[in-house]
Amino acid sequence: MKYRFGSYVVYKEMDCYLISRKEWRIVSKDIKSQKLGFKAYEAGFPYYKKIDKTDIQSGYFVRTKAKYKDFTFELFQNEALKNDYKVRLKLNNLDFDAYDYFGFPYRNDDASIEVNEEELEEIWEERKPLARFPFKTEKIKFIKKEGEFL
Repeated sequence: MKYRFGSYVVYKEMDCYLISRKEWRIVSKDIKSQKLGFKAYEAGFPYYKKIDKTDIQSGYFVRTKAKYKDFTFELFQNEALKNDYKVRLKLNNLDFDAYDYFGFPYRNDDASIEVNEEELEEIWEERKPLARFPFKTEKIKFIKKEGEFL
């Protein structure tokens, strides 16, 4: 599964990744986006389009988080981890109980663990508004809850 991190906008009822605020360029993996004037793109996203910022219906920043062994982590996944059905979980610097439980020294800025996706108890997106845009989306969107993918 692909987990999201970064700035997203809703354009014509479709969630798109915002890659540039200077030129207001967005990208989408949805094939329907071709009908909205999106063009072929190369760097991992099939379609892109320049838009006017007034066309943005909603704007938000996404962080994907996960619950593992009753601790909350930020979730990261690159292509290699994705192919192995694994994720990297980054510990919060102030979660001293988690540091003790997983055996990391305090204030280790790169404290993270790699686990299988299936071991995660819950996965969700936390969404926060982007400045100067309406926020018309769920603040929390669960991907996996009570051990089951939704």
